[in-house]
Amino acid sequence: MKTAFTTSLFLCIATSASALCEDAWYLRNLAFDRAGYCFGSTLGQSVFDAECSTKSPVLDDWDQAMVNAHKDIEARNDCAVNTGSRSLNSSLIGKLEDIDLLPTLSEFESACIGYTGAPVTMTSGIGQQMSYPVGTITPGDTVFFRFEGWGDYVFVETDTAMGWVPLEAVTDQNCEVFAG
Repeated sequence: MKTAFTTSLFLCIATSASALCEDAWYLRNLAFDRAGYCFGSTLGQSVFDAECSTKSPVLDDWDQAMVNAHKDIEARNDCAVNTGSRSLNSSLIGKLEDIDLLPTLSEFESACIGYTGAPVTMTSGIGQQMSYPVGTITPGDTVFFRFEGWGDYVFVETDTAMGWVPLEAVTDQNCEVFAG
């Protein structure tokens, strides 16, 4: 029994590390794709838009900081995404098209299971002035936290949407259960 538990725990950790690596690779390279980068790797060409304009993209400060943070995550977790592959198992593919400010992954996750507060609008960026609504957290939702916050905002996801919300919008006080 102890061996089965240890093996299950190892597989869970290995799967989590692999998922973290693929999500970090995807987010990092999504910033380059948005900046018009022409990918040379098979994986980059398979995952991202074929329309490109440069081999030397210029990233804004936000995206550069996010890219650097994901490189650090990849280094700390000994990530080795196979860029010769034609597919990537990132859970983020297809979910960030409406997001203006890309989030930075955290190496820790938590969740609000059974949100009990008032509806909260998720936005494409930080604050309301330069962003737009991309989804809503509604009572009963599970809200996942697996990204770093920034200032008074945090990037969250539900089963139906992802986006930025004020930090105080979802707390352990308005959750049936807060895990993590």
